[in-house]
Amino acid sequence: MVYFDYVKPPTLEHLLEGLRQARFEGAVLAGGTDLHVKIRSGVACPRVVFDISDLAPCRGIVEQGNHLRLGAAVRMSEIVASAAVRRKAPALAAAALQMSSRQIRNRATLGGNIVTASPAADAVPPLLAADATLVLLGADGTREVPLAEFLTGPGKTCLGKSEVLTEVVIPSQGPGCRSHFVKVGRRKAQAISIINLAGRIDIGQDGLVRDVGIALGAVAPTAMRARQAEKALIGRAPSAKNLAEAAALAAEECRPISDVRATGSGRRLLVEAWTLRLLHLLCETGGARSGGRNS
Repeated sequence: MVYFDYVKPPTLEHLLEGLRQARFEGAVLAGGTDLHVKIRSGVACPRVVFDISDLAPCRGIVEQGNHLRLGAAVRMSEIVASAAVRRKAPALAAAALQMSSRQIRNRATLGGNIVTASPAADAVPPLLAADATLVLLGADGTREVPLAEFLTGPGKTCLGKSEVLTEVVIPSQGPGCRSHFVKVGRRKAQAISIINLAGRIDIGQDGLVRDVGIALGAVAPTAMRARQAEKALIGRAPSAKNLAEAAALAAEECRPISDVRATGSGRRLLVEAWTLRLLHLLCETGGARSGGRNS
């Protein structure tokens, strides 16, 4: 039996003061789908657990100017149901829909999926591809950190001991931008991704790629942007040859490991094949702006 104090702070200020008083022995609870497992297994032994699941500043989904702001305690089921997310960040909505079971989606939160820093986290590639930033609150105030810089290794982030993730900010992608998410697993549901990937693309009226984001998960110590693949497409036509070249570069960039789900070489082959398919889906004329697939 693990014993700890349970606190439900009414404000962010109370949360920060509680974390300070806990002297690095406090844990933040949102959905609890990961924290409960860590406590039961002895991986985490907090003296105080601070429940932010109903803390108003962490619960909103708000369109603000050219940005979409999502509270860290927003649940995956709420992301799936949100018209604003489906419109502004459709790949994220698709990723949330394919995450685990309905019961888990009703508890799991966006912030938890990010802070856990699993290389296979499904919500992270859509956010990386969209250039999302994170709002972190600590005793010294608020700071914004690009998601790409926040993740530092498997299970590791740059989150300070007395800091808490409060919001995820997604910049507007513009009316012509298309996005898509792909999850590749052993089963159609309730499976950890062998690989996952997300992309967005903006093709100008001249037929050339103006902007592109390709993010890969479960193929490196953290989810990663395929920067060389993106660079190969900017300013070029999305021809079959150019898309194939970009997919090959994505496979070269990734650093997959072998584990119980797949070998490193197998993952690299999957990255090339599914990045190519992702890019073709993004470039299809008249196709949907969003989507996802589990194969």
